[in-house]
Amino acid sequence: MFHVADWSQRKLEIADAFRQAAPLPAEADPEFYKAFLLQIGVSNNQDMMLLISFMNDVIMAARREERPATPLESFLDWLRYKQTHEE
Repeated sequence: MFHVADWSQRKLEIADAFRQAAPLPAEADPEFYKAFLLQIGVSNNQDMMLLISFMNDVIMAARREERPATPLESFLDWLRYKQTHEE
């Protein structure tokens, strides 16, 4: 298992990669999501947990700012499903 020495730093790296990547699709798309994980470098369970934490932060910010969060919520739902059913 890959060990992350500094979770905060790794979360920032994942957040930066997420922000630089292509936008999430408006509709849930598992094939896009799989490719997206590869694109942002999320390849293990620890990274997945950090991405889920980051997604929760992004969704809360979107709601506070009254921006649409549906694509983010769909991606988060898929991440949670993937984590519990494939790991």
